[in-house]
Amino acid sequence: MIKWAPKSSRKWMLMGIATIGTSFAPAFAGIPSPGMKASALTVTQLEAEINALQSQVKALQSGQKSVQQSEESAAEVRQIVKQVLSDAKTRSQYMGNALEAGYNNGFFIQSANKEFNLTINGYLQYRYTWSQAQRGDNVTATGSPIPSSDTGNTNGFDARRARLILSGYAFKNIIYSISGDFASGSGLGNSFQILDTWIGYEFNPGFMIRTGSMLVPFTHVEYYSSGTEFPEFAAAEAPFDPVRSLALDVSGNLDHNKFFYDAQVNNGSKANNLDGSANVSTSTNLDNRMGFYARVQYAGAGTNADFTDSPDVSWHKHLVWAVGAAAGYEEQNSSAGVYPAPQGSLALAGLATPNNGYLGGVTASGSLYRATVDAHMKYRGLALNGAIYYQQYNAATPGAGGSTALLYKTYGTGSVWQLGAYGEAGYFIVPHKWELAARIGDLTTDGQGKQSMEYTAGVNYYIFGENAKLQAAFTYLPNAAYSSPNIGSNANTQDFITQVQLQVKF
Repeated sequence: MIKWAPKSSRKWMLMGIATIGTSFAPAFAGIPSPGMKASALTVTQLEAEINALQSQVKALQSGQKSVQQSEESAAEVRQIVKQVLSDAKTRSQYMGNALEAGYNNGFFIQSANKEFNLTINGYLQYRYTWSQAQRGDNVTATGSPIPSSDTGNTNGFDARRARLILSGYAFKNIIYSISGDFASGSGLGNSFQILDTWIGYEFNPGFMIRTGSMLVPFTHVEYYSSGTEFPEFAAAEAPFDPVRSLALDVSGNLDHNKFFYDAQVNNGSKANNLDGSANVSTSTNLDNRMGFYARVQYAGAGTNADFTDSPDVSWHKHLVWAVGAAAGYEEQNSSAGVYPAPQGSLALAGLATPNNGYLGGVTASGSLYRATVDAHMKYRGLALNGAIYYQQYNAATPGAGGSTALLYKTYGTGSVWQLGAYGEAGYFIVPHKWELAARIGDLTTDGQGKQSMEYTAGVNYYIFGENAKLQAAFTYLPNAAYSSPNIGSNANTQDFITQVQLQVKF
C-alpha cells in the first residue's frame, strides 16, 4: 500500500519533479513521443494544484487572523461582563440574590440576607351595640336629670377598628412603622386617622430610639388593643389614657425580654396629628408645653412576650406573671391669647361634682401628674389582669380661662385628683376555644362621695386564636361618669349595655 505524504510535502515533491522535467526537456526535444503531451498535462495539473494550495494557505492565514480578532473581542466582552457583575454586586449588596416572602405573624417580604424587611399586618373589629339609659341617682352639674324621660335606648353597628400596619426594618437597624385606621368609631366619621407612624434606629434589643406618632407609654392595655377579654377597655381606664402623641422615644427589652422600659418626651395627651393641628392653631404648628412619660414592665415568670394579650389563649402549662408601672407629667393651657396658641388636645373626663352629677369633658389648662401600676397572671387557661390609675390636676389661676373658672366654682380650688381601678378574670372552659370573663371597675373623684362603678360579664369564642374571634359582653353602669360611643355610655345615667364584636386579625 502506498502511503501519501502530507499535502505540504507533496507540494514540494511535485515542484521538484517539474523542475527535473524542465531540465531534461532539451535532451528529448527531438524525440517525438506521446509522453510529451502527458508531461505537459502533468505540469498544468501541478500548477493548478499549486494555485489551489496557495489559496488554502491564504484562507488559513485569514482564518488565523479572524481567530485572533475573535479572541480579542471575547476578552473585551469578558471584561465588560466582569464590570457589569461587579457593579451589580455593589448595587445589590444589601438585597442578596433573591427575595423571601410568606407569613409569620403577618405577611412579609424580605431580602435573602434578611437586611431588609416589610411586614404587613391589619385587623378589623365590627361591633353591634345596644344601650339602654335610665335615670340614675345623679343629675348634671346644672341640676337637670339625664335623660329627661325615664328611659331611652340606642343601638347600631360600628367599625371600632379597621387598621392597616406596615412595619419592618432596613439595613438591619433602621426600624419603622406606618399605620392608620379607616374605622368610623369615636365620632370620626369615615376619615382616615394616622396612628403609629414612626422611624427609629435599633442599636440592639435593649436600646432603640424612635421619633414620630406613637403610643404614649402609660396604660398597659393600649399595647394590645386587639387582644382583650372584652370588646372594649374598662370604663375606669379612659380618663387616664394619653393614647398617642408626636414624640421622641427611647425603649428596649433587657434580660432576655424579661424587663421592658420606655421613656418619652411628647406633645401631650392625644396630640398625634401629624400637622400639629390638635394642639396648635397657628401657622408654626409648634408649642412649648411638653409632656414626659415613662413605663417599665417586669416579667417575674415567663417573659414579656407572654403578655401581648390579656387572655391565656396559649394555655400556659406553667404560671407566668408580670407587673408594670408608669408615670407622666404634662402641662397644657387652653386659655385664649396664650403664646403661641391655645392647646386643647386634653379633656378631663368623669369629674364628679360635690352636689350634682359628673362634669362633661373639661379642657385642661394647667399641670397634670399621672401614675399607674398593673399586674398580670396566666396559668392553664386562667388569666387575671388589673390596674390602678391616679392623676392630679392643678389648674391655672381663676382668670386664666373658662375651664379653670368652672373648676374653682365647682370645687372651690383648682386642684383635683381622680382615682380609677379595675380587675378582670378570664377562664377557658374549653381550651383555646371558649372563654368566660368578668370585670369590675371603679372611678372616684377627690373624695366627692360619688363612685362610677362598672360590672361586665362576657363570653368569647376563638375561631383561630386572636386572629379570628367572636366576643359578646354585657355591661352595667349604675352611674355613668362620662359619655362614650365606644362603651355605649351616657353621662349621669344608669346604663345597660350589650356588645357583640367580630375580630379578624392578620
